Amino acid sequence: MNTSSPRVQTNAWIALLAFVALSAGALFAVLREQQRPAIPNLIWPDPPTLGAFSLSMAEGATLNQDSLKGHWTLLFFGFTHCPDVCPNTLSVLKQTTQRLADDPLYRAHGQVVFVSVDPERDQPAALAKYVHYFNPQFLAATGPEAALAGLTRPLGVIHARVPLAGENYAIDHTASIFLIDPALRLLGVWSLPHDAEKISTAFRQISAFGAQNP
Repeated sequence: MNTSSPRVQTNAWIALLAFVALSAGALFAVLREQQRPAIPNLIWPDPPTLGAFSLSMAEGATLNQDSLKGHWTLLFFGFTHCPDVCPNTLSVLKQTTQRLADDPLYRAHGQVVFVSVDPERDQPAALAKYVHYFNPQFLAATGPEAALAGLTRPLGVIHARVPLAGENYAIDHTASIFLIDPALRLLGVWSLPHDAEKISTAFRQISAFGAQNP
């Protein structure tokens, strides 16, 4: 004879359902992790996808989501008054592109884009001159804060002005290099310290994987 009260039976069912849900969640997490290939710096599965944005380039040109579609884009955020991280990273990107000169995907569809998070000082023409010092093929763009947010927000990029002596200032910013695929998916991220050999090797692996998993 079952002497359990309806409340006890209900609590038991709730506990059982909670256990099943937790077990299913744990199994799902394991299966998702098993789907991720052993490729350094790859974001998979469910990589974030860029939406619409619009920034200004030199000579009245525009950088927007269509500028990245169909390309493998190495994207970096910074500012031209940056004393070390930004020029060092652009130097690494220059070395990276040299290492990728024989890669079919990069040779046909690769590009480097530098986005300034200091639009007050970094006008488009000056930006172009700055990045062309490292490589004439590099692209550069900027825009007001609202326009920058269309690109920085989905990538989790942060930046903030830091007052210095007088009226001068610096910009603290995310210093990662982002790899955007031709479908605007964020497939790779490299944080500091940057290394051209590691980035170029990972690029080859990530781009080959991404091309096979559109």
